[in-house]
Amino acid sequence: MEQILNKLSEIELTAKRIMEEADETKNALSAEMEQECKAFDAALEKETNDRIQELRYSLEKKKDTEINTLRQETEKILSDLDDFYSKNHQQLSEKLFQKLLEH
Repeated sequence: MEQILNKLSEIELTAKRIMEEADETKNALSAEMEQECKAFDAALEKETNDRIQELRYSLEKKKDTEINTLRQETEKILSDLDDFYSKNHQQLSEKLFQKLLEH
């Protein structure tokens, strides 16, 4: 009977060690997964920030190009208006004067 109790005690100790090892393994895996999650989050955040910077740069470049194009178009229109006025100011003045006299 004592031999059976000793065997049961030995089985219980073995089971207890197995459970402790399982807990240690579980904790180690949990810590490893936590580290992997943190590393993944950091990599994803860096990738996202890099992409945002690329988009900002691209949009800034596009905006500058469009502003320069608009500036050139505006300068051309103003230059054309100045030329038109220079060539036609006498005629425009006379037309305006005639219209004022009519009213």
